[in-house]
Amino acid sequence: MKRMISILLVVAMSLSLIPATITTAALTATITSSEVTVDGDEKSFDAYSINGNNYFKLRDIAHILSGTTKQFEVTWDGEKNAISLFSGKPYTDIGGEMALSTGKRTKSAILSTSKVYLDGKEVKLTAYTIDGNNYFKLRDIGSTFDFYVGWDGIYNIIEIETTFGYIPENSRDSYSYISDISVGSTQENYTGNWANISPVQQFSYKNEGLAYAYVKDRNLIMVTPIKELSIEMKYPKLGDVISDDDGNFYVVWGKSNDNRDDITETIFISKYSSEGQHIKTTGFVGKSSPWGNADSAKTKSPFWAGNSVSVIADGILVNYHSKERYDGHQSDNAIAVRISDMSVYQLPNDTFSGHSFNQSVIYSKAISGFLFASHGDAYPRGFKINNSSGVYGNNKDLVFHFYLEANANYDMTIVNQTFAQLGGIAETSKGIVLVGASAKSISEKAKTEKQNLFVQIFDPLAKDWSASTFVGGTTRSGATSFDINDNNNSPLTNVTDYGVVWLTNYTDKNVIAPQIVIADDRIVILWTEDSEPVTESFYMVLSAGGDVITPATSLGRMKLNSYEMPIYHNGHVYWAYTHNDKLRVVSIKP
Repeated sequence: MKRMISILLVVAMSLSLIPATITTAALTATITSSEVTVDGDEKSFDAYSINGNNYFKLRDIAHILSGTTKQFEVTWDGEKNAISLFSGKPYTDIGGEMALSTGKRTKSAILSTSKVYLDGKEVKLTAYTIDGNNYFKLRDIGSTFDFYVGWDGIYNIIEIETTFGYIPENSRDSYSYISDISVGSTQENYTGNWANISPVQQFSYKNEGLAYAYVKDRNLIMVTPIKELSIEMKYPKLGDVISDDDGNFYVVWGKSNDNRDDITETIFISKYSSEGQHIKTTGFVGKSSPWGNADSAKTKSPFWAGNSVSVIADGILVNYHSKERYDGHQSDNAIAVRISDMSVYQLPNDTFSGHSFNQSVIYSKAISGFLFASHGDAYPRGFKINNSSGVYGNNKDLVFHFYLEANANYDMTIVNQTFAQLGGIAETSKGIVLVGASAKSISEKAKTEKQNLFVQIFDPLAKDWSASTFVGGTTRSGATSFDINDNNNSPLTNVTDYGVVWLTNYTDKNVIAPQIVIADDRIVILWTEDSEPVTESFYMVLSAGGDVITPATSLGRMKLNSYEMPIYHNGHVYWAYTHNDKLRVVSIKP
């Protein structure tokens, strides 16, 4: 009896190794009712749904992707009943591509018997023959040629995107892709006056690469390349998240206090261990120089009508942000702590900029101190550079001017229009780099000009603004008012900006919210344009001295994280963005 059971087991195991016979029974194929988009543009495909999966003509996909980074060629060998695919090669049309089926919405589908070869090697792809044409499973094609295939169930859209790699269905790779995330879009799509706090904070984490954080259900979710942490929100307003070399996290957040008669702390920096344990929180009332001791200038609401950015260097964490004051005005504010014990660190120099719409801060090796840039509409009116080490004099702060007409008479609809947006500052071997977008003129023409991309590269140790302070570029001259209260048609003041390098020359579209990151002493700039029919993003690479290495290059439908600077790691520029309730981590190799 035991012998008989053993024989039966051997037979059963042998049968399990024999490939299952492929059924040739016809299946029902139903015309796909979903809309299909390719890199954001709607396309009409002859596609069918079979057993819950979408099947497309192979040649249609090859035709639509030709010219992209995911292109491939298709050839047919009738004698061998074989399809050959060649990755990276442009597709050759044979006629009939993108033609739509006629007749019934449901048809019979027979499993295809054709062999498929990819660059000379046989591959297994699921395909069915319908009305004499081969239809391949879309996800199989996406996996083979590494393009993104997604499904938007809310809008019934099949998404094909060539700027993203393939992600398996139901993937839990949360670092690269999260669906159903309930935060706003990270990309600015218009030339607004004020910067914003991004719904997704991003920062470098140790030597691992990009980390990001966002708020979900009153918890702060922090995601690094190898782990995810969740901590309870101590305060309702999130300003920034950053980490140190040991992997500790620092959260800048705050709350509003409408009671001017009871001034209290409204801005806080909290330190957490690498595992998310709270270590210490330090609070601030948010003073503003030069009237820092006046209660009216303290912080009523932090992170208001502007940005919030942080940097850690020499054991000091500096946060630079915008705020609403008790006197109703808006200005910048800089706070700092020693990360060793979270004690308050008093910055040695004034960083004040009134009506500051956007902020940027770095640690400059050249000056061995922190360097600040702000976007002010009034005090002063322009892009202001100042520092924490006392290098600059009182008059050496405004590096780029904005136009203001006479008789502004404190009309905020006039004063708030600066015709510019700050990108940020960074440091290369050639100097400090300021990137921004602006109207080219300092005159009435600014009101109708488009915002164009520019950089200025200057020596941070120079004592005066002059042509010799800057690396290359040209002068930009004009006249502007500096008195936002003027109601007497006072004469305008002549001004000159030096070392301005214009990188675009648009007359029909605007550069929106540019960004900067340094990659091996090269300058990488990203930005968005309000071009039709859809907003498009671009990047450009410059040398340390501002020479163009890679001209403006489209990122297609890829979105940006407009008010969080990208991260450079291991030869790639990374950022995290959200759009239509989806979060993605993307990268480019500049």
